[in-house]
Amino acid sequence: MGIFADVKMNLNLIYVVQYYGIRLTGSNFANCLYHPDNTPSMKIYDDHFHCYGCGEHGDIITLTGKIFSISPYAAAQKLSQDFYITSNENSVSANTNIYQKSYAERENKVFRMLNDYCHFLEECREKYKPDIPTDELHPLFVESLMNYEQYNYYRDIFIFGSIEERLQFINDFNEKLNL
Repeated sequence: MGIFADVKMNLNLIYVVQYYGIRLTGSNFANCLYHPDNTPSMKIYDDHFHCYGCGEHGDIITLTGKIFSISPYAAAQKLSQDFYITSNENSVSANTNIYQKSYAERENKVFRMLNDYCHFLEECREKYKPDIPTDELHPLFVESLMNYEQYNYYRDIFIFGSIEERLQFINDFNEKLNL
């Protein structure tokens, strides 16, 4: 099998879009990436997506390519690297070893923690912003101002960074994160 088939066979699109930071509604709708969308109109299924607003549709590779503005082959490579999908095309065993699975679980846990915290900070920034400049600042608003840029940068390491950068982050913060 080639890299495209391996990626499609081993990954769930719902999980992947959440991993890459796209928010889904309870019924797995998201704002469309192909047109301006104020109300989620793009339905994410396990193996494909369809926008009921503009009609765009495709698979996991198409959507990943759109998210990162990369070619289909580069999207397949990114998915393969980010989710430890090995391909016979690369002369590597199709069986992922236990260490890789363990590391992938830790990496996903760290990304979820960072992503959740960033979303929390975004909500606090909006919910607790002062109505007028002389209002006393809510501690959660101050926290959002102080921490968002740093934690958003950390989250970006897991979205755009190489496997080496993600591994370095996890190793550097292993004790702090209690992994």
